[in-house]
Amino acid sequence: MYIIVLGGGLIGKALTKALVEAKHDVTVIDKNSEICEEIYANYGAISITGDGTKLETLKNAHINKADVAIGVTPDDSVNLAFSILSKHFKIPQIMVRMSDPAYEVVYKFVGVTNIARATQLLIDQFIVNIESPELRKVINIGDLVIKIINMPENSIFDNKKIIDMVKTKGFPENVTITAIYKEIENKFIAPRGNNIINSKDRIFMCGSPKDIKKAAKIIVKSIK
Repeated sequence: MYIIVLGGGLIGKALTKALVEAKHDVTVIDKNSEICEEIYANYGAISITGDGTKLETLKNAHINKADVAIGVTPDDSVNLAFSILSKHFKIPQIMVRMSDPAYEVVYKFVGVTNIARATQLLIDQFIVNIESPELRKVINIGDLVIKIINMPENSIFDNKKIIDMVKTKGFPENVTITAIYKEIENKFIAPRGNNIINSKDRIFMCGSPKDIKKAAKIIVKSIK
């Protein structure tokens, strides 16, 4: 199938890689030329630098020939505009990543066939704006939050097991490591105690704000 992906962030890259490996023809649209060059170099997918909400860009991507259009930017308004235009070109399947549940009714109204809700696909929500090295909130789940922290370079936990880190004195027992993004390998893992962590890994932690703050303090100060 011919598939157009709007958004070349981590989700877009992972999706493109999977689609190319599944032998689909993929075109990625992103405003960042460096991202487009990276996607083409790494995955061989056609990459177009441009605004996916503009007719000219979509025509350059041959949207009239697409079987599937997928909007995975972190901005629902952008994904919505892309969906409306895709519907205009009678794309059989239109899929979006939804960050704000308030958009669900509108997405359905314009004919989106598949909505990836953040509550169902937590990884989608995890990787919003994770390029920043500081600890940042990703999502609230009741009284809990999920936050991301970058493992500092020269950490004492570098090349250690997760279990070694969580058993460090003072590390809160109620903080759970929910996912790890391995930057060097460009992949997520569902962590287990014996998984190895490395500097520059991005760690997704779930717990109370107070406990996560304690855990982050230990990780950030864990310099050799």
